[in-house]
Amino acid sequence: MQGLAKEADRWFRQAENDLKAAQWCEQGGFYAQACFWAQQSAAKTLRAFLFMNKEDTKETRSVSELLERCLTYDEDFKPMVEHGSRVDIYYKTTRYPDSLPGGIPAELISARDSKEAIKIASDIFTLVEEKRKAYVPEVM
Repeated sequence: MQGLAKEADRWFRQAENDLKAAQWCEQGGFYAQACFWAQQSAAKTLRAFLFMNKEDTKETRSVSELLERCLTYDEDFKPMVEHGSRVDIYYKTTRYPDSLPGGIPAELISARDSKEAIKIASDIFTLVEEKRKAYVPEVM
């Protein structure tokens, strides 16, 4: 158990850093990058929660899939499930010029997109942070 509790902490700390990076990119007008880091933060936050529940999830980085797994442990994730696919689209479309027709991510992804992605990631982060405060590992 000790290993998973430490892993949960590591993933949560990195998720927090990724969320800050998303906010920083948004402030600088780098909306595609902000969306990517928001997706990363959401996925890492959910992995941290799953580690807290003694589950390793190496095989996916999909926020939608991770939310579904989190639901098996806690119904509080239910309202967030519908938003998972919204941030999942940013995993690839924010980084590759051939991922969006008619332009590049830096030109097509908007401030509105980044604001929404960061809000979703922040909501997930806040929920897991609350769960984390109540979490007492068997051994740390």
